[in-house]
Amino acid sequence: MRFQPGQSGNPAGRPRGSRNKRTILAERLLEDRAGEVTTAALDLAIAGNPIAVRVCMDRMAPRLRYAPLDVMLPELVTLADVPAAYNAIGQGLACGEIELEQAALLMKIVHGFQASQAAIEHATRAAAATEAGHAKVEAGGGQSLADFLAARTR
Repeated sequence: MRFQPGQSGNPAGRPRGSRNKRTILAERLLEDRAGEVTTAALDLAIAGNPIAVRVCMDRMAPRLRYAPLDVMLPELVTLADVPAAYNAIGQGLACGEIELEQAALLMKIVHGFQASQAAIEHATRAAAATEAGHAKVEAGGGQSLADFLAARTR
C-alpha cells in the first residue's frame, strides 16, 4: 500500500534526536583523553602546523554567520520609499557604518522589494486597463481594431 501524502513511509522509523552509534562510541573514547588531545592540538598549532592552527582558531573564535546590522533604513512601503533606502545604504557605506558586503546585501533586498512592488503596480494597471477596455466595449457595442491597438500600445 502506498503511503498518503504528508505521512512517513516508515512511521516507526528512527526517533527524532537519536544519535548514531559511531558518534556515541567516538565520544566515549575521546571522553577520557580529551585533555591530552587538546594539549596535542595546541602543541601542533604552536609549532606552526597550519591545520592545527585552523582547528584551534575555529574552536576558540568561530566565524560569525550572522551579525545584526546597526543601520537605520527608512520603512519600505511604496516605490517612493526606495530612493531614500538606497541613499541611506550609500551614506552608511560612505561613513564606514557598514561594510561593502553588508551594503551589497541591503541593496539586493531593497532591489527585490522594488521589483515586487513594480510587478504589483504593473498588474494593478493592467487589470484597470482591462476593466476600462471591457467597459468601453460594452458601452459602444463594439471596438474597432484601431481602437484596440491604440489602447494596447499606450
